[in-house]
Order: sequence, then structure tokens, then C-alpha cells
Amino acid sequence: MEHSDAAVPDPFPEPTDDDAAAREQRRPGRARIIGWLVGVGLAALLAVAVGFVHTTAHREFDAAARQLAEASVVERQAQRSLNGAASTADAALTASEQIVASAADDLADPAARTALAESAGSAAAARDEASAALENDVDDAIARKPFWTWELFAGASALADRAADATTDAADLSGIEATLEGALDAVSEAAGALFTSTSPASAALEAANVSAQTGAVQDFRDAAARVAEQTRAGADAAAAFSVYAARATTLKESAQQELAEKAGPLLSTRLEIEAYARSISGGVLLDFDWAGIVAGTGGNAGIGGTATWDSSRGGSSTITLSHSVAQWWPSADARALVTHEVGHSITAKCHELFDSQDPAANEEWATAWAISMGHTAEGNGVQAYGHPSQAMIDLAATCR
Repeated sequence: MEHSDAAVPDPFPEPTDDDAAAREQRRPGRARIIGWLVGVGLAALLAVAVGFVHTTAHREFDAAARQLAEASVVERQAQRSLNGAASTADAALTASEQIVASAADDLADPAARTALAESAGSAAAARDEASAALENDVDDAIARKPFWTWELFAGASALADRAADATTDAADLSGIEATLEGALDAVSEAAGALFTSTSPASAALEAANVSAQTGAVQDFRDAAARVAEQTRAGADAAAAFSVYAARATTLKESAQQELAEKAGPLLSTRLEIEAYARSISGGVLLDFDWAGIVAGTGGNAGIGGTATWDSSRGGSSTITLSHSVAQWWPSADARALVTHEVGHSITAKCHELFDSQDPAANEEWATAWAISMGHTAEGNGVQAYGHPSQAMIDLAATCR
């Protein structure tokens, strides 16, 4: 067997000083890795924190933008509402001014007119305040969204402040509108009182101008009724009051013309006769004409009269009397004749009670009506048309 000098490696060698040195050299590399890992972790945490703050800034900006948008909508609505109230006020104040100018002392209560003027003045001040407030525009514009976090936070704060201002402005506008509406309510109340006062005023004015022709009286009554129907100061009320004032002027002019035509020594007696006729006409409006000869009679030959009737517009009639009726007044015959003519006039409201289209029936009716009023003198129509039936007299007695 051959002998070899080669050595067999020991599987478990003893550590040497070189091995220990190598291990010491490897330890600093692991520390660097751990340090790097810690650094990366801290950087990641910082990035997350920065991202969270930036996201929060975005959200706050967006929330503030929405808040401003919502507040601006409310502010715009308040502006529109106030603008509508201001427009209503403009119309009411214009109408009030026109009504006050038309409301003469004989057309309405002067105190009510003064109250309307004063309430309109207060409403004008409230309207002016509203107009001034409406000059401010709604500031809802939002600039381009900033990029940097600090800019987002600053922008969000500014938007929140503007939203708060918009909310305050909306509340202020609503308060101004409430004040204006209260002032307008006072105008409406004062106007209503003025309109109500025209009823007694118009009745007094008509009575003071009783000689006015029927057409002028009817037109005046229609105009007065139209004004009395009004409930607030507006264009319709102003127009109605203007017509009322104009027709009042026509009424007074008509009365003066009629009185001028009847002027003379018999004027007071004629007016007394006309007043008597109106007092028994049952509300039928009467016009009067006077002439020397009427129905072929007059002067020394006696007394004469005629009458027409019209059932439209509440009933009206024109009675024509001879001058001799005034000369004979207040004799029983003169009174009976005038009453007979009023019997024709009152047919305007009772024409359905008999055959009013028959001339003979008309005369029987007028004669019966005079008898039903207690007049038995010849002027009642019996001499000219015969005595009416008792049935006709009873029927005529139902018409007053």
C-alpha cells in the first residue's frame, strides 16, 4: 500500500482570528440596511401625513365653495323677492299719488285722503331702502382652485367668510322686504278706507246736484260703485278714481245747466214740484222739461203733462209739464196730474205687472197709480181716460 502525504480537511475546524475579523466587517452593513428601512418608513409616514393634510385642505375648500354657492342661491332668492316687492311698491305708490290727487273733498273723506298720503310716504321711504339694497350684486364667483396646501386652507377660509356674508345679506334683504310689505299693507288699509268713504260722499254729491240729467247721474253712480269696489291702491283703482272724479265734474255741470234752463220767477216752484215727484218715484230717476203747451194743454186752458219710461240701468223717465202746473201748484189738480205722470215713470220698475206695451193699459195704470196714492182730483187721469178697474188700482198699489 502506498503512503500519501496529502492532508484530509477537518470538517469542524476551530475558528481563527481571521474569521472573527470578517464577521466584524459584515456587521456595519446590516445597520445601514436597518437605518435605511427606518428612514424609508419615516418618509412614508411623513408623505402620508402630508397627503392627509393636503386632502383635508381640498375637502375644506370644496365644502366652503359649496357653502358659498348655497348661500348665494339664498341671497339671490331674497334679492328676487325684494325686487318683486319693490316693483309692487312702485305701482302702489304711483296709484296712491294719482288717487290722492283725484280725491277732492266732495268725493271722499279728507281725513282718509290724508291717511293714504301719509302711509304712501312711509312706504316710499321703505321702497327707497329696498332699492338701495338691491344695488349690491351677489358675489358668488370662485377663482381657480389653488394647488398648494396653504393656499387651499386660506381660500377655504375666505370662501367661508363670503358665505357668511351672503347669509347675512340674505337675512338683511328679507328684513327690508318685511318692512316694505308692512308699509304696503298700511297703504292698502288706508286706500280701502278712502274707497269706503266714497259711498256716502257720492250720495251727498248726487243729492246736491239732483237737477243733473239722468244720464249724468247714472254714469256718476256707475263710477262711484266702481271705486267702492276697490280694495287696494293699484292701476285699476287709480283709473276708477280718475273716472269717478271726471264724472263728478260732469254731474255738477249738468245740474248747473238744468238750473240755468229753468231760471225765472217760477224756478223755486218748479224745483218743489220736481222734488215731490222724485220723492214718490220709487228710485226711478227723473228728468224734467217745462213748456208752455204740453199734450195740447197749458196756459189759461189748463195743465198738461207727459212722461216716458225706460227700464234699463235701474229705471229712468222724462216728465214734461206745462208752465201752468207750476202756476197752479200746490192745488189738488196739479198734485194729481204730477202723480199721474210719476205713475207712468214708475212703470220702469213695474212694467211686468200689466200689459205695458198697450197705450190704453198704460193710461189706466197711471190713473190707477195716482188713485192708489190717494189722489182723487180730476188731474189724476179719470177725466181724460175714465175710471180704472179696482183690480188695476189694487195692482198699482203694490208698486212703490
